[in-house]
Amino acid sequence: MIMKFLMLNSIITPTLKHPMSLGFMLMLQTILISMTSTNLSKSSWFSLILFITMIGGLMVMFMYMSSIASNEKFKFFTPTKMLMLISISMTLMIFSEELEITMNFYKTEMEKMSTNQMEEIKSTSKFFNLNKMNLTIIMMMTMFLTMVSVTKISSSLKGPLKKTYV
Repeated sequence: MIMKFLMLNSIITPTLKHPMSLGFMLMLQTILISMTSTNLSKSSWFSLILFITMIGGLMVMFMYMSSIASNEKFKFFTPTKMLMLISISMTLMIFSEELEITMNFYKTEMEKMSTNQMEEIKSTSKFFNLNKMNLTIIMMMTMFLTMVSVTKISSSLKGPLKKTYV
């Protein structure tokens, strides 16, 4: 069922033109992909990180778009687009059993792996071994310096996100 919605969202997204509707579709797509990856991997860390990252980006996009195009009106589907959407969704529902069979095959293949292999795949402690600690610290310092430099470079009095003092 989730895969049907993922495919339907992927089909609908190119027909949208308004930034807020595109952001909503991106949020819905992120939620569905997070749910699918949680079901397939039996570990929710990747899906949680994906969801938090995408929602953070969507909040920045929402703030930026609301300051630029705050009064732009939504344009609804034309009858031709609506007919095309309905026909594609009906075709998708007819052929969805093949998709479900493929997903069940992938899930059974993951379950066949031995316990040691699954623990090795799901282990997050590999990132913080003594061998890779230097790489992790360098990555953290680079991200911190990038955040500080972007904060210093950006001006809050210019651009589309400027503060208005009346």
